[in-house]
Amino acid sequence: MHSLARDLRPVWVQLAGGSGVRFGGTLPKQFRRLGRKPVLVYAVETFLELYPEGIVIVVLPLAHFRYGERLLRKAFPHAALYLTVGGPTRSGSTEAALTLLEDLELLSQEYVMAFHDAVRPFVSKEVIKRAIEAGAESGAAVCGIPVSFSVRLVEGEASHAIPRNRVWEVQTPQVFRGDILREAWRRLSPLSDESFTDEGSWVEAAGFTVRLVAGEPQNLKLTYPMDWEVARSWLKRQKTSS
Repeated sequence: MHSLARDLRPVWVQLAGGSGVRFGGTLPKQFRRLGRKPVLVYAVETFLELYPEGIVIVVLPLAHFRYGERLLRKAFPHAALYLTVGGPTRSGSTEAALTLLEDLELLSQEYVMAFHDAVRPFVSKEVIKRAIEAGAESGAAVCGIPVSFSVRLVEGEASHAIPRNRVWEVQTPQVFRGDILREAWRRLSPLSDESFTDEGSWVEAAGFTVRLVAGEPQNLKLTYPMDWEVARSWLKRQKTSS
């Protein structure tokens, strides 16, 4: 086991730079209130409960940067919190985060970076811990869950079925040691291929093996208005069961 698994120095990189166009409305969904808190506060709060001394990096959209900054500094006044402006795409926001991580001298073997979608508010401490420890040990790890539906591979106008027991739905956090990130970035920019939809696909394309660890169904991503209704129901259920 890598020594970092015993002495973790975790960094939470929360990607909140999206415009939320698929969700509708003028305020991006990561800033909207879900229950008593804005969406982007949930996962940061969970991470800091698990790692109180951890470092938090948040990538925000330019149009709402000051709004997001005020919100986060009010929610986490004592955290080691650093903010930057993201790009128009997921890869652009990843690149912005890497630039800030380099400026802060965090792209080294001593640190492990957990990249997380801000619109996955319900990630649990168990998943965060599992992903961070796997990333520290192996250098690169993503979490996910086996798909529960049938899948087909499209090839031109034809398609054929794929055994679903070989297919997983990828989630976040996606975790990488700083030295792996630095070398992957040296070899290949996240912006070099628009097919990179997450950090795992980019790091893998740069030549590194990415471990897959178990996520959980409640780690849902708020993409469409229906997802919001599911999230509200989940919150209500959690309150009644506590």
